[in-house]
Amino acid sequence: MTSIREWKADEYQKSLSFVPKLATKVLEWLDVKADDKVLDLGCGDGILDIEIGRVLAQGGGKLLGLDRSPSMIRAARENVRRKEVGLERKCLFIVSNTSDLLKHSAMAHQPEHFSKVFSSAAIHWMLGSSSGSSLDDDGPVSNRGRKFFEGARYVLKKGGKFVFEMGGMGNIAEARAAMVGVVARTLKQAPENIREPWFFPDEEWVRDMMEVKVGGFEVERSEMEWRPTKIDGRGGLEGWVRLIGGELFGLIRDEKEREEAVREVVRLLEIVCRREPARERGDVEYVVNYVRLRVVARRL
Repeated sequence: MTSIREWKADEYQKSLSFVPKLATKVLEWLDVKADDKVLDLGCGDGILDIEIGRVLAQGGGKLLGLDRSPSMIRAARENVRRKEVGLERKCLFIVSNTSDLLKHSAMAHQPEHFSKVFSSAAIHWMLGSSSGSSLDDDGPVSNRGRKFFEGARYVLKKGGKFVFEMGGMGNIAEARAAMVGVVARTLKQAPENIREPWFFPDEEWVRDMMEVKVGGFEVERSEMEWRPTKIDGRGGLEGWVRLIGGELFGLIRDEKEREEAVREVVRLLEIVCRREPARERGDVEYVVNYVRLRVVARRL
C-alpha cells in the first residue's frame, strides 16, 4: 500500500479554499440546534465548524471535529480561536483517522453520544482504497463502507441524524480518467489495477449500505447534484491536480516520471476544462464537473 500523503492546511487554502464556501446546502440540511452534540468527520481546517459552533454557543451543545491531518487540526483550532472569542470552549479538534470509528479510542466509550454526525467533502476519501486505515486491508469497498457506517451508527443517539455531502458517481470524472490513465501508463499497469484514493457512489449504493447491509438507519432524504465548479484557488489548476491526485501520483516512485505525469494530466485538463467564454475574452478559467451526493439518515 502506498504511503498516505497528509494534507497541509496551507496547500488546502491555496487550492481548495472554495470547497467549504459551497457547503451551504448541507449545512441547511444539518439544521444544527443549540444543544446538539455534533461529530464532524473530516473536519479539515474547521471553517464550517465555526458556523456550527456559533449556533452551539447559544446553548449547551458541543462539537468534536476529527481529521487525519495534524496540519488541518492545528489550522482548525487556530481558526476557531481567532474567529470567535470563546468558541474554542465549544469546539474540540482531534487528529484521528475517521474511516473506522469503532477503532477510535475516544469513540469506544461514547456509544449513542452524538445527536448529529456530520461530514462535508470527506467521506469519499475515507472509503477510497488508500484510506490509510485498517479498512484498506478489507478488500471491496462494500466492506469498508460497512465498517464506516457501523461506526457512525454506534456513536449516534437513537433518533439522531447522520448528515453528509460527498462526491457522487461521476464526480470529477474528467480528472479521474486523466489521472488514472496517465498513472497506469507510467506504471505499465492496466487502469483497473490502479487503486483510487476516492470512492464516489450513487444514492442507491448509500441507501442499500445504510438501510440493508448495515441497518439501523433510515435514509430520509438524498439527492445528487451536478455542480460544475470553477477552480479558482491561488494554486490554479495545477495546484488542484497536485492536491487531489497526490496519493495517485505517489504510486510513481521515480520523481522525474512523477512530475512528468502531473504535467501531462494538467495539460489534458487545460484542454477539456477551459471555459470557452473566458477563452474568447482572453482569460484563463477552468471548470471541473463536480457531482455532489447529499444524504440525511436517521438512526433507528
